Amino acid sequence: MLKSNLFKFFALFLVLYSVVGGLFLPLSPNIEKASYTSFQDSLIQIEVYAPKVKAPSTFFLIQNALKAEEKRVLKIHNVKNIKDGFLLTTLNPNYYEGVIRGNTFDLWAQNIKNGGFVYFNVFMADSSIAQLPFPQIDKKELITKNPFSLSFPNRPILRESIRNLFFHVPMWFGMMFLLSTSLFYSVRYLNKGNLEDDIKAKNSVEIGLLFGTLGILTGMLWAKFTWGAFWTDDPKLNGAAIGMLTYFAYAILRSSVTDQIKKAKLAAVYNIFAFSIYIVFIYILPRLKASLHPGNGGNPGFNIYEQDNTMRLFFYPAVIGWICIGIWLMQLRSQIDFKLFKKNIES
Repeated sequence: MLKSNLFKFFALFLVLYSVVGGLFLPLSPNIEKASYTSFQDSLIQIEVYAPKVKAPSTFFLIQNALKAEEKRVLKIHNVKNIKDGFLLTTLNPNYYEGVIRGNTFDLWAQNIKNGGFVYFNVFMADSSIAQLPFPQIDKKELITKNPFSLSFPNRPILRESIRNLFFHVPMWFGMMFLLSTSLFYSVRYLNKGNLEDDIKAKNSVEIGLLFGTLGILTGMLWAKFTWGAFWTDDPKLNGAAIGMLTYFAYAILRSSVTDQIKKAKLAAVYNIFAFSIYIVFIYILPRLKASLHPGNGGNPGFNIYEQDNTMRLFFYPAVIGWICIGIWLMQLRSQIDFKLFKKNIES
């Protein structure tokens, strides 16, 4: 009995572990606000910028830095505690060698407990004058987060919505696994003619559509929070919707045919076609056009910026857990359907 239920206990444990951890583990501190003023240094006769930073629940332990989009680093000369946060003093970025008009600079600060903090586009260069050599920062000063400090990255715009990573993405992983499983059983049915394979193919699609619907709903909530709208004219989103409709047509096709053998053959052939179309719409076409969705249309993948060691502790179990839940539901539905099918034949 324990052996037969071990898979179910494993699936439930992973999902429960990822849901509880994903919802209740706190976000790490980060920069909430950043503004800057400038003043003249009478001794060296150059302009000095003083970014004012608000970063609650943290403090800076080491030398801070500004980091440019070109991956160059500007040295911070002083850190001063003020009422609303910190005053970080640096030379005017307009004076650094190679800086041209319109270059933007992101504020990067670090401490040994929480790792890196970032606030985008604090500075914008308004001059092409280059009067000073570009200073270098010692790579030893660029530290990473303490591996024993458990918290999720606190990123601008994403903030608390970063937790959706443990729901939206695993749902799509689960859907793709189940649709691939359905394809396998459809091909096997065409090869062997076993109706049990057709039943498993059907239920894999149905549970996959359930996961896909949940994936779209959680994705819409994420889009509203980060993009300002539940749905945008985005090739990734539109491709996913068209692909889902293709599989809903699979269900309609099955319900329109009464003969079991004919239904199974038509459904198997259509399933192979639907899977091929779905791959084109959600993986190939979005990469050929501009897209807001991470990992498509020139956009960097989500894992480049947001996946740190703490998130991996919950993300990978969530993916495995939801896939296992999908397999469990598919097998349960298939057992029930096959028993009903045998009962109808006997009667």
